[in-house]
Amino acid sequence: MDDYIIFILGTFISCFINSVILFQFIEDRNERVYDNHFFYYLIKIAICLFLSCINIIEKPIINILSWIIIFSMVNIILYDNKNNKKIYQILEIPVLILILSVCETVGVVILDFIFWKFEVHNIRLIIIDSMEITFSKLIVLIFYYLVISKLCRKDSKGKITRTQFWVEVVIIFFSIANLTVITSVISKVTSKTEHILLLVNMWFILFADLYFLYFARFADKYNQLKVKLRLLEQQSLLQYEYYAEQEEKYNESVKILHDVNNHLKMIENMYRTKEDEIAIAYTKEISQMLIPLALEEYTNNPILNVLLNDKKKIANYHDIKFYLEIGYVDLNFMEPIEITTIFGNLLDNAIEACDMVPNNKYIIMKLDKYYDFIVININNSAIPIEKWHLGKPISSKGKNHGIGLLNVENTIKKYNGSMLLEEGNKEFSCKIIFNQ
Repeated sequence: MDDYIIFILGTFISCFINSVILFQFIEDRNERVYDNHFFYYLIKIAICLFLSCINIIEKPIINILSWIIIFSMVNIILYDNKNNKKIYQILEIPVLILILSVCETVGVVILDFIFWKFEVHNIRLIIIDSMEITFSKLIVLIFYYLVISKLCRKDSKGKITRTQFWVEVVIIFFSIANLTVITSVISKVTSKTEHILLLVNMWFILFADLYFLYFARFADKYNQLKVKLRLLEQQSLLQYEYYAEQEEKYNESVKILHDVNNHLKMIENMYRTKEDEIAIAYTKEISQMLIPLALEEYTNNPILNVLLNDKKKIANYHDIKFYLEIGYVDLNFMEPIEITTIFGNLLDNAIEACDMVPNNKYIIMKLDKYYDFIVININNSAIPIEKWHLGKPISSKGKNHGIGLLNVENTIKKYNGSMLLEEGNKEFSCKIIFNQ
C-alpha cells in the first residue's frame, strides 16, 4: 500500500511539472482567447489531474498521445497567435513534448550512471522509479529554463543578465550535488521510513528548483520593466517640456499680436498722407508676419491646441492630409503631461506610419464626448503590420521602440479607460475611451 501511494505521488509530481512547463511555453508564445483568468486556472488543474490519472495506467503510448492531443487542443482552442501560421501552433506542442521526453531519458541514463559509479545495489523498485522521476524532471527543468525558454522569449530575445545566469547556475549545481549525495547513501538506508523521507527530500528539491528557476526568470522581467518604466517617465517628461515650451512661445506670440494696434496706427497715418500703395504693401507684410503666430483653437486646452497645431504642421511638411473632427470636450481634468503623452504619442505614431506609405497619406483624428466618456479615434494610412503581441504591433526598430503606446495605455488606465488597436484595408485604427 505504501509503495502504491509513493507511486501515485511520484506520478502526480511528474505530471504537475510537465503541465507547468507546457502551459508556460504556450502562454509565452501566444495570447489567451478569453479574459477570464479563473477559467484558465480551472483548466490547468483539471488537465493536470486528468493526465495524472492517465499516467497511472502505465501505458507509454497512451500517455504520450494523451499529452500531445490535450495540450495541442488547448493551444489551438484557448490560445491564439496572429504572428504565426496555424500549422506552427499545431506542431510546436508535439515537438516540445518530444524534446522533454528526450530530456527525461537523459535523466534516467544519468541516474543509472550514478548507480554504477557508486555501486548502488539492492534498492526497492519503487525507490528506483521515484528517483528516475526526480532526475528526469531535474534535467527537464534545467534544459527548459536554460535553453528552450530563452530561445522562445520575444521580449529579451534569449539574453539574460549576469545575475540571473549565476542564480540559475547555483540552483542547478546545488540540486545536482544534493541529489547525487542522496543517491550515493540510499543503498545504506534500510528503514522504509528513511527511504520515504529521502524521497520526500528529493521531491522538495525538485519543487524548490521549479520555484527558483521560475522566480529567477520573472526577476529578470521585473528588472526589464523597471528600465522600461524609467524610459516611460523620461519620454513623458520630454514631451511635456517640449509642448510647455511651445505654449510659452504661443503666449509670446499673443503679446506680439497685441502690438498690432501700433501697426494699425502706422497704416492709418499712411492713408491720411495719401500713401495708399505703401500702406497696402505694409498691410500685406504685416499679415504675412502674423500668420505663423496664429494658432487654431480646436479645444479649450492650450497645451492640446499647441500640440495639434504642431502635428498638423509636421503632417503638412510630410505631405500627409490631416483631418480633425473635434467636438466640445473639456480635458482640463487631465494633467498637461498626460495630454501630451496620449495625443503626442498617438499622432507621432500615425505620422511615422504614413511616412512608410508611398501615396494617399492621411490622418483622421476624432475627439468627442459621449455622456461621461471621452472618445478618441485616430485612423491613418499604413502598410500591413507583420507581427502583433498582446494586441499591440511589434516594431522592428528594437526592443525599446513602442514605449509610446505603453505610455498611452498606462495613462488612460488611470481614468479606467481602454485602448483598441486594429488594422485593415491599408489603414491602422486606434480607438480609446475613458472616463472624464
